[in-house]
Amino acid sequence: MRNEFRRNGGAGRWRAWRAGLLLAAALAPAARAGCSRPIVAPASALGQMIVVGKDGAVSGIYPELLREQGRKAGCRFAFPVVPRARAEMMLRTGQADLLLGATAGPERLRWGDYIPMVGTEWRLVSKAGATPPSSAAALTALSGIRFNAVRGFNYGTDYQAMLAALDRKGELELVADAQTVAAKMLAGRADYSYMPSHTFAVALASLGLDAGRRALFQYTRLADIPPSTSGVYLSKQLAPADARQVAAILLALRADDSLLARARAVYTPEEMSSLFPLPAPKAPTP
Repeated sequence: MRNEFRRNGGAGRWRAWRAGLLLAAALAPAARAGCSRPIVAPASALGQMIVVGKDGAVSGIYPELLREQGRKAGCRFAFPVVPRARAEMMLRTGQADLLLGATAGPERLRWGDYIPMVGTEWRLVSKAGATPPSSAAALTALSGIRFNAVRGFNYGTDYQAMLAALDRKGELELVADAQTVAAKMLAGRADYSYMPSHTFAVALASLGLDAGRRALFQYTRLADIPPSTSGVYLSKQLAPADARQVAAILLALRADDSLLARARAVYTPEEMSSLFPLPAPKAPTP
């Protein structure tokens, strides 16, 4: 997977987010005094990475790790529950400090500094037993399909181009969350979606499907959409001292592989198929 990451355009993306990682690493040693105020990280359901309960309580891998490390560093995190599209808008307009579980994208760098946490390759979701298209080009060449995507999900320019092609054909429907996609696919009202395998698996579980019934779906690659990374954007409007504190926390989690370790404890290998470790970043050249 690491070699494939490099072959399929990963090198350019690696350079883009490595610069942000090294910048944060250079700042991290100064992070000692705690945060000046609560750090706002909008929460929208994202598999087990971010879990929003029916009562609005926020849990999951990201919130739990941030709370744990925040207590040690003197930083408190607030997780207001909002739709995914609004979470991005809040960071863009300075109403929030972090965007969690986000893929790298050049447009986001205008308003956020990116720290990658894990490698990710999203999967085409379809009913098990069918022969799915093996590329975005093959998918968009099909006629009469019903493709559902979560509003606010963004896997980069190739993904957006695929959605635009489907939209031109009248085959795209944007919905609020992964659970809605799962419910529609279960009801036979959608044929395909494209998202992290673990996100869709948890959406199925939230609808009451056990492991056997979740096997009704399969996760396959689209060969012409390259792997990327998933990480956290820090608002450029966040005070520098607080940004150093938060960057240090994230880099510590990145260094000890905390996210993947927690994920392996809750996902099956198939459900983990979208996640992989990143190559170790090299130290900056003096």
